[in-house]
Amino acid sequence: MKLAILGAGNMGGAIAKGLVRAGAVRPEEILFAHPHNGLPAELAQEGFRSVLSNEEAVQGASVVFVAVKPYLVSQILQPLARELAPGTVLISVAAGVTLADLREDLSRSREVQIVRAMPNTAVGLCTGVTALAAETEAGLKAAKELFDHLGLAFEFPEERFSAITALSGCGIAHALRFLRAGQSAGLQMGIPAGLSGEIFAQVMMGAAALVLRSGNHPETEVDRVCTPGGLTIRGLNVMEAKGFTGAVVQGLLASLPEK
Repeated sequence: MKLAILGAGNMGGAIAKGLVRAGAVRPEEILFAHPHNGLPAELAQEGFRSVLSNEEAVQGASVVFVAVKPYLVSQILQPLARELAPGTVLISVAAGVTLADLREDLSRSREVQIVRAMPNTAVGLCTGVTALAAETEAGLKAAKELFDHLGLAFEFPEERFSAITALSGCGIAHALRFLRAGQSAGLQMGIPAGLSGEIFAQVMMGAAALVLRSGNHPETEVDRVCTPGGLTIRGLNVMEAKGFTGAVVQGLLASLPEK
C-alpha cells in the first residue's frame, strides 16, 4: 500500500506516526508532499520521505490524505484532479471543508472516493477519536479500516461535524487544562511538579479506562469512590460550588465553530 499525505504539519504527521506505530504500514509506504519546506526533522528521523511536488506524491497512491490548512485545499486539489487514479481514496482532514466542496474541486475525477475525517492529535499515539463522513460506502469502509488503527473511529453525520470538532478536537486541550490544574494542586500539596503531573495524568487515564471498559455512566464510578461524609464528596462539592461542571460545558460549547 502506498499512502500520500499532502501536508506535513501536526495532523499529517500524527496520522503517519500512528499508522506506523499500529503496524498498519511501514514508513517507506508513506510519502509526504511538502512543497515549500523540508520534512520536519522528527518525521525524517522516523524514516519518512517527502517530495516537493503534490503531483509526484500522489502517483501510484491508493490513499491520499489532505492535511493542509482549509484555505489551501482548493488550490491544491484542483490541479490534482487529473492525477488521481480511479478508485483512489481521498481523505480530507481540513476543518470546515465539506464533501460538496471537495467534490467540486475534483469534479473531473468522478471515480475518486472522497471522505471527510475529523481526527484529533492523539491519533499519533493510536488513542485518537475520528469522525468520518463519505460519499460512498466503499470510501467509508476504506477510511475506517485505516482510522480504526488510530483509536475510536465512527461514521457521523457531516452536518454535525462541528460538535465533534469541539468535543474531540478542542476537548484534548480542555482535558489538558484539567491535568494542569491537578498538577498545580499536587505541587501545592508538596509533590514535585514532574511527579505531580505524572500522577494526575495516570489518574485521568485510569478514570477514562473505568468508563470505557465497564460501559458505566461516569457518575456510577464516582459513586464507587465516594463514601458518606468522606473526603472525595467534600472535594467534589467544593468544585461544583465553584461551577465546575457548568464551566466545562460552557467552555466546550464556546469551542463550537462559528457557522
